Formats: sequence, C-alpha cells, structure tokens
Amino acid sequence: MPSNQPGKRSRRVLVASLKPEARRSSNSSKRKWSLPARMNLIAHKTPLLDETAHMPTVLKTLDGKAILVTGASSGIGRAAAFEFARRGARVVASARRRSEIDAVAAQIRREGFETTAVVADINEEDQVTDLVAKTIHTYGRLDAACNNAGTEGGFTPFIDQSNQLYDIIFNANVRGVFWSMKHHAKAMLAQGGGAIIKNASMGGVIGFANAALYIASKHAVLGLTKTASIELFKRGIRVNAICPGLIDTPFQDRIWPSAQAKKDFGAASVAGRMGTSEEMAAVVAFLASDMPRSFRDTAC
Repeated sequence: MPSNQPGKRSRRVLVASLKPEARRSSNSSKRKWSLPARMNLIAHKTPLLDETAHMPTVLKTLDGKAILVTGASSGIGRAAAFEFARRGARVVASARRRSEIDAVAAQIRREGFETTAVVADINEEDQVTDLVAKTIHTYGRLDAACNNAGTEGGFTPFIDQSNQLYDIIFNANVRGVFWSMKHHAKAMLAQGGGAIIKNASMGGVIGFANAALYIASKHAVLGLTKTASIELFKRGIRVNAICPGLIDTPFQDRIWPSAQAKKDFGAASVAGRMGTSEEMAAVVAFLASDMPRSFRDTAC
C-alpha cells in the first residue's frame, strides 16, 4: 500500500506534535491519551484533515437556469450573480452604471461561467420590460429573478423627510419592485413557472429611527410579496423575500458616520459581527433552486 495514506500520515504528524507525556501515552498498547494529548488532538484535527481533503465542490443546483439579477453591481446583488453562475445558472446581471456591471460580468466570465450584462434602471417601466425581453431573447426563458435594486434615499428625522425623498425611495423600492415582479411573473406564467426573490431588508419587519420612508418602502415590499404569492403559487411561481440584517455592503458604508461606528454596531448585534453578502447570496440561490418547492411568501 502507498505510504502516504491520509490516516497514517495524519497519525504520524499528530504524534510528532504532541507534548512528551502525550507521545508516551500514544505509544501504549491501549492508546490512553492524556488530557494535553486530547486537547492537541482536537486542535490539530481540522488542519490535518484539510491537508488531504479537496475543496468542496459547489453543487450545480441551478444548472441551466436563466436568472436575472437587478442591482447586480455591488453588495448582495453582485454576490448573488456570482453564486448563481457558480451553481450553473446563465445569469443576466443588470444595474444602472455600465462600467460597474460590465466589470462584474467580466469577472464572472473569467471564472468560466456564462453571463450577460444589461444596463437598466428599474425606475423606468419600459426599461424593466426591455430587461425581461433581453433575458428571454438571450437565454430563451426566465427561470428566476432576484430583485435587489433599490435605494436607502436618505436618513433624517421623521419630520424632516420630504416629498422629494419619498419619491426617490418609493420609486425605486416599491414601484420599481412592483414593475419588476409584474413583468417577471408575466414571463414565467407564459413558460409554466419560476421563482421571484426580493430583497426586503430587516427594514421590512422592524422600525429604525431616522429611516421612516426607507422602512415603509420595505414593509411595502413584503406586502407585495405576500399578495403576489397568494395569486401566483398555484400557477407555478414561488414568490419570496429575504430580510437581511446587518450586512457589510456599500449600503452600510453610506449610512454610518464612520467605519468604526459600523463595526461597533455589528459587534453589538446577536451575531457579534456584520454578515456578508456571500452568506445572503447562498440563501437567495436556495430560493431560486427547485429545492424549496413549498416555500412561498417567506421572509428569510
């Protein structure tokens, strides 16, 4: 047998690293490990396994699916576009700024995956319909859509929030999401089904000082989610939303006065840190797959 078997090699490295009293114990016929040896065994266990283990392969849970992502130039939208592609999907990555979305698409292609960059502004309904049409023209169908585009507008005391700010926030976060859901659903009904996922934020279920209009817009997104799900689920379309908490994205960079203030707020949370876009992208990828067949109007 080859001498580099993982089990034998790991045991030799382990014994060599133990303290003297542990090595003596390990040489006994009954293998009675002393407490220091046991602690060393635990400490070394994962690295030793990693020496011979291969990196886990990403499951192709979205193989061949055509998925549209809005707001894909940064944050959760960008991470979702990469996660979809790595799981086998053909991705249409969309955002308002050409240079940023082209850069995202180029990086996905460099990793060997298929994607198309499309510039679109969800504040304009004709651009939303064109985006859906381009997705279907490019890949033949629309299996899932991740509605991530939106804005925080501006955080000010309640009595200072203006009509102009209302229009900015609600046009993107509510009307733009409504248009997207509506035209995504029309395309999916024509082909027999699909999945729609929206980013509702934890702002969809809580309140937050100085963010009345943003919070109201995210509550509205959950209302759209629940109603659309009731109407569309039995027709083959699953409609769900994610409600991320403290995720380290450019959004968070804009609303906190300093990087330290952002870090401190994350440290005071239950998790003790900010979450990552990649963690949320994994949830979105699950919702876009065929696995959660019974999931509807879920706020994750």
